[in-house]
Amino acid sequence: MLNIITALSIEAKPIIKKYNLKNQNGIYQNKYINLIITGQGKLKSAINTALLLQKYPYKTLNIGIAGSNQYDINEGFFIHKIIDTDSGYEYYPDYFEKSSDIHCVSKIGKYFPLVDMESSGFFEASYKFLSVEEIILYKIVSDTPKHSPKKEQIPTLIQNHLEIIDNLLDTKDDFFEDINLYLKEFSTKNHLTKTQYENLKKILTFYKIKQLPFPEIKEFEKRELREFLNSLTSLDV
Repeated sequence: MLNIITALSIEAKPIIKKYNLKNQNGIYQNKYINLIITGQGKLKSAINTALLLQKYPYKTLNIGIAGSNQYDINEGFFIHKIIDTDSGYEYYPDYFEKSSDIHCVSKIGKYFPLVDMESSGFFEASYKFLSVEEIILYKIVSDTPKHSPKKEQIPTLIQNHLEIIDNLLDTKDDFFEDINLYLKEFSTKNHLTKTQYENLKKILTFYKIKQLPFPEIKEFEKRELREFLNSLTSLDV
């Protein structure tokens, strides 16, 4: 399960669309994701993050746009250090490769390598419920001192980095979905003993790990079925 925090609805829109999230009393959900739109600013981010984590205390990603005086538009970075410019406090989320620090401000206008208005509020709230390893921030550059932010570009910027969510999703339950569908269809055409069923499931699991296509489903006579299953276990894969 993965929680996703965005400050703006325009940031959330491509995520909601890709993962077919449904609005359930202000939380956009499917089987694996809970997403909430907090609104701009540290306080709103903290409050709404806490409300989400009170119900769903799972690994949480804050994804959104940021300004920069160092990086180019559309560059994306995990955040390994947050500096709150008002309090001077520093926070240290989980570390990933290609990461940067970020300054969290109350008012827009001043640029840093990365700057936003929510990160410290998000971290403070998350740390009440989660370990550091479960708190993740990813920011995408949307504007620089020479290029003002363009609202219509934000969905595309988020869309360009959605593989980050794919990589963070814990969908172990879904790993067996196509395997179970195959077994169901195979079993309608062939009578499998319990041992044969379990052995075939193990074979299909191995095929999937190796990214091999599943064998064609056919209807077998009893002897042919044994030969077919034996042929699968003898393949040099």
